[in-house]
Amino acid sequence: MNRWIKCISGTSYNFNMKVIIIVLSSALAFSPLIAVAQSVEPDSITIQNLNEVVVEAQMQRTNAKVSTYIPMARQKNAAQNAVSLLSQMSIPQISVDPVSQVIQTAHGQNVSVFIDFVPATSEDLKGMRTQDVKKVEYYNHPSDARFQGAKYVINFVMQKYEWGGYTKLNANKWFGVNQVEGSVYSKMAYKRMTFDLFADEIYLTNRHTGQNSVERFMFTDLYGTGAKDIARTSEMKSGRYRNNSNDISFRALYTTEKIQISNSIAYSLTNVPRNDVGNTLTYSDVMLLATESFTKSSSKDLALKYSGEYFFMLSKQAGLNIEANYTYGHNDLNSGYTAHDDLSIINDAKEDIHKLSVYLHLNWDPDKANQLFTNFGVQHDWNTINYYGNSPSEQKYDVGIYFLGQNYQHIFNEKWNVGASLAWIWETNRISGINADNNFPQTNINATWSPTDKHQLYLTANYGSMFPNSSQKSPNMLQQDELMWYRGTPELKDYKYTNVLLSYTWLPNNRWQLSADAYFGLIKNRIVSVYSPTGPDGTMLRQYFNGGNYFSDYIGASATGKFFDGKLVGKLRPQFWIRKTTGEYAWSSNQLTCTAQLNYYFGNFYITGWYKTPSKYQQNHSGIISKSQSKYQIEIGWGSKGWNISASAYNFAHTSWEDLRETLSSEYYSFDRTTFGTQYHARYTLSVSYIIGYGKKVQRKNEISGSGTAGSAILK
Repeated sequence: MNRWIKCISGTSYNFNMKVIIIVLSSALAFSPLIAVAQSVEPDSITIQNLNEVVVEAQMQRTNAKVSTYIPMARQKNAAQNAVSLLSQMSIPQISVDPVSQVIQTAHGQNVSVFIDFVPATSEDLKGMRTQDVKKVEYYNHPSDARFQGAKYVINFVMQKYEWGGYTKLNANKWFGVNQVEGSVYSKMAYKRMTFDLFADEIYLTNRHTGQNSVERFMFTDLYGTGAKDIARTSEMKSGRYRNNSNDISFRALYTTEKIQISNSIAYSLTNVPRNDVGNTLTYSDVMLLATESFTKSSSKDLALKYSGEYFFMLSKQAGLNIEANYTYGHNDLNSGYTAHDDLSIINDAKEDIHKLSVYLHLNWDPDKANQLFTNFGVQHDWNTINYYGNSPSEQKYDVGIYFLGQNYQHIFNEKWNVGASLAWIWETNRISGINADNNFPQTNINATWSPTDKHQLYLTANYGSMFPNSSQKSPNMLQQDELMWYRGTPELKDYKYTNVLLSYTWLPNNRWQLSADAYFGLIKNRIVSVYSPTGPDGTMLRQYFNGGNYFSDYIGASATGKFFDGKLVGKLRPQFWIRKTTGEYAWSSNQLTCTAQLNYYFGNFYITGWYKTPSKYQQNHSGIISKSQSKYQIEIGWGSKGWNISASAYNFAHTSWEDLRETLSSEYYSFDRTTFGTQYHARYTLSVSYIIGYGKKVQRKNEISGSGTAGSAILK
């Protein structure tokens, strides 16, 4: 049976009953068409078959405020955690290292990660049930108070549990490198309350830790014997390292349409009972005899933390977010160095830490075109450090940071989003009787143009100041070995930074993701270490000072392609770097780096390969030139019915324990150093996770985890 319809334009079509027709017009719009068809004479009709119409869902889109990506079901099934999911999605604006689990923007800036608008740590993401991810949002300069003033944000939008939840068990074993990790995360939701519990343990041992180095000292008057030019060669003879860390966290989350209140407590302990290295020492000067040195050190860091997040929707146009955090930490560091019977250096330290902070974030959107965002914060740190051993002393730090910032964003026709922000920071330092106060601005301008949901052009420029950390300002002086001492510099000044980024993102269809970007960065009057023969008895002394500029520029591009209905996904990211420094450690280098990734999915199985080229760079706050090696990994896995099992081979052709090559050249001190460890050594990993689900699932919320130990001001 056929129905003939002749269109008003005169073209005739034959609609067979087997053809699926998607009607977009209303019945009223269609009724005149039927009337025309009824008046058509049968002998004037031409028959034409209509091809099948296929409708494809849009899996990615962008606008002036946010870019949205919907992960494929096979990606969620293959991913063992949130970072793994981001890596497989290959979002063009961000860079994900699947080995180190680091998430950054394509231009190397930190990305703040949220789960349903609640802040998440990297450990939080390990416990995520990736099957519950509905979509992933990427923001530039969001004005929502829940994002706490972060410039770059990834927000996971999840399904929610009306009641019940799930428990996730995870275990990882490294072969080739001896590490074992186990964790458990459990969620329980009932009505408006959600309770989360997380615990983990990581155990690592390594007998290939230490350094080989060739150092050159230029002394003006060593031990009263006059000028000396001494080469010191150190070769690692033995090494032994052991690390144990534990995290336990608990959180209660209350959520309504207008209120979100989160309270959590966390306990973290990192214990390093052994970090021992034995070396053979030889000298070019006969006054220093060849000998063996032995460094024995251990540490224990613990922290107890409280975190509160309080969000209130004041009206349809305004929201207030309050953060309150308190941390108590206690750190023990024991270090002993012996080179011969006459030299024994002991540097032991015990530290108590109190950190208190309160932040207020207020957003007000008077209309759809205007958005105002205000930040206010107070942070206060108290550190008390007692040094024992060869250089006993007591150091007290009282550091306060206060800031006030205002951001304004204006949206034109939902295609332009233009904004500017100004923040002022006040810093007070009380370091063992030395007072150092300062204040400085932080500024930003940004603009985003998105003419359609497939194109986005983004420009941002930043200018401001940064201040040195407490350990760099420590007035205490400690001995490192027979020829070197070190101390901080209380007189250090803040340093300025300027950077500009221009990026373009094009999402032509579900198959392709393309982006290109250019970046210019400058650190002015940066902080670097300086060496001078002004230590006791004319030995070498390492301090810090402000000197020289650091230029870091690049152009880069990203291309992601999906083939065979998304079963094969590939990403390529080349970057050309131009780096230059001035001052004491003047240096320049041009370099091309590249990152490549390929994923293939077949049934419930997947295989992925990842490669990153080596790089060479001078550290931002040091004259040390570092050479890192290439990294690569092949992983195969399977996921189904709550199980996820994977096996990976990382740097499988790299049998050396060499981690890093570093060189330094200055007027009085130079070195060529090789550091050994587990960072680039071949390893094979077996990972198993299992999720036990229970309850009714509607839309997902957040997870918690261990939060890490407290930051230390101990001079190192």
